Amino acid sequence: MDVEFAILGPLEARRDAAQVDLGPFKRRVILAALLVRINNVVPVSSLIEAAWADAPPRTAQKNLQVYVAALRKDLGLRDDLLYVPPGYRLRLPARRLDMVSFTESVKSGRRALRGGDMRTARRLLGDALDLWRGDPLPDLTHVPLVAAEVARLGDLRLTAFEDWAEAELDLGHHARIVDVLTEWARENPFRERLRRCQMLALYRCGRQTEAFAEFEGLRQALTRELGLRPSPVLERLYQAILRGDDDLDPPRPEYDTVAHMSMLPRDLADFTGREQQIGDILDAFEEGRLNPPVVLYGPAGSGKTSLAVHVAHRLRTGFRDGQLFVALRDASGAERTTAEIVAEVLRLTGFGVELPESPEERVATYRAWLAERRFLLVLDDAATPAQVRSLIPGTGNSGVIVTSRRRLDAVESVHHVALGAFDRSEALELLRGLVGDRRVAADPVAARRLLTAAGCSPMTIRLAGARLAARPDLSLAEFTARLADDRLLLNELTVGDRSLRACAASLERDLDPSAHQALRSLGALPDEQFTFGEAAPLLGPDRAQALLDTLEEAQVIEVESRADAVYRIPRWVRLFARESATRERP
Repeated sequence: MDVEFAILGPLEARRDAAQVDLGPFKRRVILAALLVRINNVVPVSSLIEAAWADAPPRTAQKNLQVYVAALRKDLGLRDDLLYVPPGYRLRLPARRLDMVSFTESVKSGRRALRGGDMRTARRLLGDALDLWRGDPLPDLTHVPLVAAEVARLGDLRLTAFEDWAEAELDLGHHARIVDVLTEWARENPFRERLRRCQMLALYRCGRQTEAFAEFEGLRQALTRELGLRPSPVLERLYQAILRGDDDLDPPRPEYDTVAHMSMLPRDLADFTGREQQIGDILDAFEEGRLNPPVVLYGPAGSGKTSLAVHVAHRLRTGFRDGQLFVALRDASGAERTTAEIVAEVLRLTGFGVELPESPEERVATYRAWLAERRFLLVLDDAATPAQVRSLIPGTGNSGVIVTSRRRLDAVESVHHVALGAFDRSEALELLRGLVGDRRVAADPVAARRLLTAAGCSPMTIRLAGARLAARPDLSLAEFTARLADDRLLLNELTVGDRSLRACAASLERDLDPSAHQALRSLGALPDEQFTFGEAAPLLGPDRAQALLDTLEEAQVIEVESRADAVYRIPRWVRLFARESATRERP
């Protein structure tokens, strides 16, 4: 398979998704110089200057030939990297270089903009922007040839972002993009077109005061640093916001009213983090595409249901007939039958005819009913792929979000979104939201230790935050000391009917007897991290690998290093397993 190259971030080359070694530094410099000038002849003198700056050796031209020969051989570029006097030309199609894909998508997006097709424009421009992984070639910007092209790419990216933002605003998606606009405006404070998009989005979101503040901040900065005033375009927008001009109102949505029947649980007011996953889900539901079923999967306590509900609320206006939240298990945790779930959905959505008795005919009726409507279904806590497969509408414009502890690869054409624990910054942000900035700031060391003791999953942080909020007299240091005690953790992280024990018990519920026993055996481990060699005596050498694979698939444990056979079991799961094993002993 051909090697694919990426320069919209650190320089990378991949073959069959595996990273290819690019060799010594000077060879990488020459490759980067050819890639940034893709499909153009780069003179030999320019390549020598790029590799050796002002001090090329006498053998520079011969050395360059050696490097080029190595690139041709090692990266499969024999037919692509040619000598064309006075230099070399590397020719690659868009699929093999992200920069070419980016520029072609931008051109197509702008053509759609000029033609008034805003949906196509936002999709193409969004796809182009998604190719960026960070600053291009960050370790090679000291090379003048590379630096000039990197600067050009940065300008093109910024202009593409502004085109994308204007398309989104024309589609009425101001609420979806206002935060990212603010982030880009902060990084590019004097970019007035970007500021116009930001101010308009803030105004349409009901944040008029913030729009005024952004304008005033820009005006002062321009006067102080450049001796200029804001452009007439921004001045006119400012005056229009002051007057509340009707022309600033967002376009009418595709449907006149918000979906008339929303039966979603409430969205969490302090929902935190998950920006990447939210963007991934929203992209999957992008207008103009067939909506694939989206599966949010991850271990217990990772916040799958909260994320599904949060995104479903953001998608409400796109599903005019309603949004439903459907539990796929009963109160005891047992899997509900397809016939039972289908009957519930049809009853809630107004189907007034008696249902067939046959499960197959009932599913067919369900699909025919939904085919003529536009509902968003949140199917929570899927047990098996078969259960989900029967509930996916066969045709039409309804959307589906599924939560599950496992990947559902046996369900065709789904879009998987993985959830794990929070990173420490997200966990700390949630903790601040639950107990208050002042309390965390008073003892930041204890706050960080709390995250280590409780773990960084949304569930454990919410339980810890609820306990602390209920006990304003309890210091973070004292509470953290309790959580660090293995004998107390499960008791401390219990709030009403929510507890780590209940969550851990639900983990065991989904395991077969052998995996269930294996989990309890792992309770004897001294630490969260363990190796295959440490687990094998507990599980049985002949069965250990199969059991560990089963527990990994069930999201009970995770692999930290497959090469070294290093695993990790969450501390609270290990302690529950130890406690359960102790109770079983006579």
